[in-house]
Amino acid sequence: MEITQLSNRFKAFAERECKGSSPLYEYLSLNISEDQDLLELSSHALEGQPVPNLFLGAVHYLLQSGIKHPLKEYYPSIVEKPRNLDNIFPQFKDFCLLYRNEIIELLQTKRVQTNEVRRSAYLFPSFCYMYDKVKKPLCLIEIGTSAGLQLLWDRYSYSY
Repeated sequence: MEITQLSNRFKAFAERECKGSSPLYEYLSLNISEDQDLLELSSHALEGQPVPNLFLGAVHYLLQSGIKHPLKEYYPSIVEKPRNLDNIFPQFKDFCLLYRNEIIELLQTKRVQTNEVRRSAYLFPSFCYMYDKVKKPLCLIEIGTSAGLQLLWDRYSYSY
């Protein structure tokens, strides 16, 4: 994938996926989108994979594996009181360059599985429509890789 496309992917990820839910990943993604070294590193991801998810996940995985690096201090999933994000990017880039080979190995051997509740958003109106037509209870059999996520469609709260 070309570097410009990767840059746009990281920007879109920051704006669409992280804004309002993950200040850490929003900040990192916006900075990665402007850094040629990290864009090149992330370009090792398998084709068809969501690169920002996989790249940030690889870094997080390595941090959680016990590697000692100051970057850990910024992750709320690793420390109780994470540091302010103002100085994180130099630490992030240093970590990525130090563990470049390990990150590339993860990018080339792992896949992202995003079980998002949003996948089930279409079920409720579809089931309402079908029930209205047949007036009988409906059953759902899920065949696929979402680990039963769709079977819990009635437990989610949707706003259309």
